[in-house]
Amino acid sequence: MPAPIWIQNIMPALLRPSLLLLTSVYHFFMTILEVVFVELKPWKLFNLTKLRYKSFARLWRKNGEEMSVEMPGPLTELLSACEGVVLDIGPGSGEIISRFNANKITAMYGAEPAEDLHEGLIKNAIKHGFDEKYEPLLCGGEPESLIPALHKSGILMIEGRSGLASDGIFDEICCVRVLCGVPHAQETINGLYNLLKPGGRMVICEHTVNPWRTEGRILARFMQFVYTLLGWPFFMGGCELQRHTVDYLRQAGEWQKFDLRYYAPRDVIPFVVGELIKPGRDSAGQNKWKVVS
Repeated sequence: MPAPIWIQNIMPALLRPSLLLLTSVYHFFMTILEVVFVELKPWKLFNLTKLRYKSFARLWRKNGEEMSVEMPGPLTELLSACEGVVLDIGPGSGEIISRFNANKITAMYGAEPAEDLHEGLIKNAIKHGFDEKYEPLLCGGEPESLIPALHKSGILMIEGRSGLASDGIFDEICCVRVLCGVPHAQETINGLYNLLKPGGRMVICEHTVNPWRTEGRILARFMQFVYTLLGWPFFMGGCELQRHTVDYLRQAGEWQKFDLRYYAPRDVIPFVVGELIKPGRDSAGQNKWKVVS
């Protein structure tokens, strides 16, 4: 007797993340074997943070390109419109660089904490016409990591960890599948807001807690809790499935435009995609996406 239609329709969506979780667990244990038997440096196992970064970098090198072929919503359109001085948070090994238009960009900075991904990141930047326009930064998006790296690069002329700048320094800040894993999410997003010039734009493509009270599904919300208990944040480089990213973005400061839309809201990993514009320039007539409430 065939399973009820609702089970046939729902279960694949609920269980799909388990394949990625199992893949990440595999790469974690393979990373341990490489450290012990290939690098012959077993003492590295005692630095769990670096081991997890190394494991996630291995996962991303093997699967990142495949995971970046199809992206939700109008992301390509949003990224291709980026111009001026751009900060890309968590670019990995550069799988989405091809979606930017290098001719419109004066300079681009990629804040990537996984050092093992920098070689691929530089290669992809050169491949897609950025050449010397692109500078990888060995840091995360959190202020205590990002601000010193920006100061060292020479673009941020003030020291400290707050990221305050009177007029901002970036025309565009791109957050693509990264805010789920940054520590101190609200503080991090506040810092990014401060680094954005008046009238500057933030491009968002992030997965969030399931909006089960409105567009989502309570079973998907429950499965987010289950996957978290099974170790999703540990094996997925700190990624959190239950993060209220939309709320953090709203609370970061005043926005002239706050346009986001949920994609696949009934799945375990729903995304919000769109753009936010800081007050300072007229964005009348650009309202293309629904505001998330």
